[in-house]
Amino acid sequence: MKNGLNFILFQSLWFGCVLGAAHKIIWPAVLIISSMLAVSLFSDFRNKKDKTFLFICIFLGFILDSLLAHYGLINYKYDYGYSHTAPFWILFLWAGFALTLNHSMSWLINKPRLGTLFIVIGAPLSYYSAEKLNAIQINEPLVTLVFISIMWLIIYHIILAINSFYLNEKTLNHV
Repeated sequence: MKNGLNFILFQSLWFGCVLGAAHKIIWPAVLIISSMLAVSLFSDFRNKKDKTFLFICIFLGFILDSLLAHYGLINYKYDYGYSHTAPFWILFLWAGFALTLNHSMSWLINKPRLGTLFIVIGAPLSYYSAEKLNAIQINEPLVTLVFISIMWLIIYHIILAINSFYLNEKTLNHV
């Protein structure tokens, strides 16, 4: 049940952020990320690693999406005038992703190859879908989507390694 709720909240967050950015309406995304944070951090569903992953993912996501914006690979809609950095709604998505790692996506933790396939296909597909819904504009699509795939793959394996370390394995065996 708790993983189902986590999955539903994350999918709702994605649509709230992407459709909100496309239409310059952000309150649904704020409401959903607030709900996701409340459920994930302040309820019986919490995992003690969630706060750590929240900060790590937001930090790494800010770097990745700011690089995409800075180098003109992606133009984000609803950027509040800061076109060379990641917009806040993208950071909501990174926060939501962090809160799925040990919940609805926990089944991928012990399957790094399957997770790799999921990330290599899913990350660029997510950006491509956001473009089709008019939340972003992808410039140089092939280069940008390959770059996204590679960078997400690196970030994903860094996160898996940190997760392994946290699980008292004390080795970074996913990097």
